[in-house]
Amino acid sequence: MQLVLLFFSLTVLLSGCASQSAPQYQAAANAPTANYGQVQTSNLDSVIREGSDYITGKLPLRSRIGVVNMNSPSANLSNYVIDGIVMHLVNTETFFVIERSELGAVQREKKYQLSGEVSDETAVSIGKQLGTQMIVTGSILPFGSDYSLRLKIIDVKTAQIIGTRIFTIRTDTVLLSLLRPPPLEPKPAVVAVPEPKKETPQTVIMGDVNITNNNTTTIHGDVYINAPKGSGR
Repeated sequence: MQLVLLFFSLTVLLSGCASQSAPQYQAAANAPTANYGQVQTSNLDSVIREGSDYITGKLPLRSRIGVVNMNSPSANLSNYVIDGIVMHLVNTETFFVIERSELGAVQREKKYQLSGEVSDETAVSIGKQLGTQMIVTGSILPFGSDYSLRLKIIDVKTAQIIGTRIFTIRTDTVLLSLLRPPPLEPKPAVVAVPEPKKETPQTVIMGDVNITNNNTTTIHGDVYINAPKGSGR
């Protein structure tokens, strides 16, 4: 009898455990899974903001920083991204950010374009001339049907890359307008100016002149003769 009661108690206990654990497995099965293969895209302004936040998270407070170049197919796009990052860094009020005017002199000396490709060695050299502790370089290149923004942060003193990240930019009207080359300025109309009329030079013969044409004619006084071209008169 005791064995029967013991078996019955174990059966009830196991059934209760199974009924309590079942919802836990169900909840785990319905839990959302991470979609690691999906590429998250954002518009250009959102990517600039996200990239700026990433940069500020990597920089020591009160450090002196310069954004030295942004390689892209368009100078307009490069300038837009550089200006956006500089604006966000300045607004944090926690860094000393190099202005474009300070960068201009070094840019002319090094003979490079803000929208061109710059090696890490050249970027570090630029940073040293500017007196910065950190520099930011980047590139904006096609990525499938979209574009990718790659940011790189370099320590000027050690030339060590302290951070790099890639963001995907969704192609929209803003991005396409910045990729479009600026319109060419119309050339001024050329007005044809007529050449001044050349006057036939005159030869003055002083004194009497005899002209023979079957008959000899004597002309007394000054005579003006229109010299033909190429006569040397």
